Amino acid sequence: MSERDRIAASIDIPRAEREVLRWTILVALWHARPYGAEETLLLSAARDAMLRTTEAQLRAEMHSLKLRGLIDIHDERPVWWAQLTAEGEAVVEYRAEAPAGVFRPPRW
Repeated sequence: MSERDRIAASIDIPRAEREVLRWTILVALWHARPYGAEETLLLSAARDAMLRTTEAQLRAEMHSLKLRGLIDIHDERPVWWAQLTAEGEAVVEYRAEAPAGVFRPPRW
């Protein structure tokens, strides 16, 4: 096995994609403040970021962010709608630590 193959094998691509998807959701919701956004907009944002995301994956990661207290979800309708919490806004604005499982790029 070459060095390149060993590096590729050590990277957990699905986990990395989930963590980037969570960050993409947070940033999209930050831009949608104060109204929030439907999941169709979030799915478009994820696909524009070149993530291979399905509706089920999007909902799973939205639920994950809800459990971390970063977003609120209104899921009583067929199309979900979400909004950043104050903690989610602080994470996107680098005023709070990003929780494990959210890939936040370093601040420049």
